[in-house]
Amino acid sequence: MTSPEAQTQPPQQQAPTEHPEEKRTGGKLLHLHTAHARVPIPYVTPGDMFSGARKAAPSSTAASLLPSPRKLALYGVLGGMTVAGAIGWPVAVAVGAATEVITREQAARQRQGHERAERTETATQPQPA
Repeated sequence: MTSPEAQTQPPQQQAPTEHPEEKRTGGKLLHLHTAHARVPIPYVTPGDMFSGARKAAPSSTAASLLPSPRKLALYGVLGGMTVAGAIGWPVAVAVGAATEVITREQAARQRQGHERAERTETATQPQPA
């Protein structure tokens, strides 16, 4: 006869089945959802790049890309002072950016003034009959 203790053994618990991801991450899973923006990328051939360069005159292209000599001097001084350690680079960038913003604003105001003057000039001229 068997003892009552042998008959009342608790059922053996089965080991939980673990997924391979749980073993690697210590039982924690993180699911991420990502967004992919659709950005159209133009297809440019070497012929497209050089077709506009051939049409423009070399001297006018270089002159239009460079700032005025006065601004070049200012940017050079700012760069020199930054390299020498007289001012920090954030200050030099701020001064250069502020200079660009102010000069563009002044140029826009001048253009508006010239356009107003031309409109009033054309309005006051007598019409040919």
